[in-house]
Amino acid sequence: MAMTSPFPEPDSPELERFAVYSKVEIAAMLRQLRDEGVLVTAYFDQGPGFVVTALLDVNERFEEVIFDSASDELAQKRLLASRQITFVGFLDNVKLQFSARVAEATCYEAKPAFRVPLPDQLLRLQRRDFFRVRPPLSKPATCLVPFSPDSKQYESLRVLDISVGGLAVLTYPEKFELPAGTVIENCFLDLPGVGSVSVSLNVRHIGQLPRDERARRCGCEFVDMAPQAHLMLQRYVNKIDAENRKVAGGKRVA
Repeated sequence: MAMTSPFPEPDSPELERFAVYSKVEIAAMLRQLRDEGVLVTAYFDQGPGFVVTALLDVNERFEEVIFDSASDELAQKRLLASRQITFVGFLDNVKLQFSARVAEATCYEAKPAFRVPLPDQLLRLQRRDFFRVRPPLSKPATCLVPFSPDSKQYESLRVLDISVGGLAVLTYPEKFELPAGTVIENCFLDLPGVGSVSVSLNVRHIGQLPRDERARRCGCEFVDMAPQAHLMLQRYVNKIDAENRKVAGGKRVA
């Protein structure tokens, strides 16, 4: 799914996996829009009307977001009278989108502005389908994979990288091997800070790691994942990405 359109994404169940619900994460992403001076487009009147604005402040105490007033007075009046406003901004390779049902005129640092409630949900849409993150070694993510015929014995494998579409795990053939082309059910992902997720893995490819000839990198695709599991994975990816960016001074860690 190519997500390069500057216009609002229409409501769709497919977008649920890109939704962020944590007020802390939402506020952090909006502050980044402010800090990097990203212009935001506010669409109203069910799409035809729009203004280009800048985010001035995120006030978590009052749960509000403040934007610069539009230079076009007529457009500003129409925006304030609208009962559905959708904001779209691009941050690096990510499209951020959220909506508000009301906007109010206000002042910010003695200049005209308008404010909307801090959103309960924000869409964080990647320009490519699945953005991968590497779990930190200090808090590793692991995947319990059954290896006995009765599926009652598990091997704990370290997750090398992960997205909402799949993951790569570290294996050693003399201990445990994932056959390429097979689907392994009843696996359990342990995602620190988020929880445990039940998944089925389709083993897509196996490769040797350059720094360890004994080790194998096994790339797997998630199969028939439940919506709640998708949501938990997206929250984990968002969480790790935010932590990595904080360590890197705001830059995305590839």
